[in-house]
Amino acid sequence: MAASGHTAGSMGMTSSAEPNDRLERRVRYERIHALAAKHWLGVGMTPEQQATVAEIRSQYRLTAVEYLKAARSLYETIGVQPEKVSAQKAPFILGDRNVQLFLAYSILWEAFTRICTAADYTAFARSGPERAPLDDERARIARVLHPPLLDDNDLHGMKILRNGETPNTAIKRMITRSSRELREIYGITTEYSLTDMSAFFQGVVEVTERQNGAIWQSHAETESWVVRPLDDQGQLIDPDSPFSAQKYRSVIIWECYQIRTNLNFLGKSDGSIDDALLIIRAFCLVEPLVQMLLHESRCDLIFAL
Repeated sequence: MAASGHTAGSMGMTSSAEPNDRLERRVRYERIHALAAKHWLGVGMTPEQQATVAEIRSQYRLTAVEYLKAARSLYETIGVQPEKVSAQKAPFILGDRNVQLFLAYSILWEAFTRICTAADYTAFARSGPERAPLDDERARIARVLHPPLLDDNDLHGMKILRNGETPNTAIKRMITRSSRELREIYGITTEYSLTDMSAFFQGVVEVTERQNGAIWQSHAETESWVVRPLDDQGQLIDPDSPFSAQKYRSVIIWECYQIRTNLNFLGKSDGSIDDALLIIRAFCLVEPLVQMLLHESRCDLIFAL
């Protein structure tokens, strides 16, 4: 009886504490929202101050534009044609080429990050505390890839990528790769730990085992834990399915994000054809998105301009 009374009292304290927590969270979000509305949109400021804040947002967009130009310039300077690249005859030293490709993709992703962050600031400053001010990077990426910024027609309008592939071909070849560098990105391990815990929590784990003939050889058995990419509905992305805008979005959110966060793994080698083709494919999938998002028609929703 005494124990039951103690439990009931504890439950009463918990239930009364929960509204207080929500209230404190609401007050904190409102305070952050007021700061965002003031310092990002210039709400409540003098006309001179508002002009300064608008210039800051404009410079934010200009920085993204310059990053895009720099990434394109570096990529075009490399001038890699995937169909002509082979392990026997590379147009230049593999290590040098891969360093430039990694740099080009990294610069392009910085432009993309500027867009995602600006859209996050604008949405929160305008929406208020109904939306949490802190999203992870994948949530920010997802926001700019969906309406009202990019609709299905925008993505369906991409017929040929910069490297000459169709989007669906590039997506399929990215998903079905099993080369060394993609194993690092997916997080394959034989030791019950993962290279990328972020990938682990965002994907699905497959355990593969090997056997000798029809009989399991316990002493030779090996296990690999493989993290595979999921779409927004939590389903495995089917590389053989027809092209869809949702498939494109899922690959950008998953594959291209994982490549960016794991470039340190890819850069550890002296360079390989696999490395080059993977980054070329990722670059060419992200580049048209950045170009579209920086169009004047989207400046208000992203940069409040």
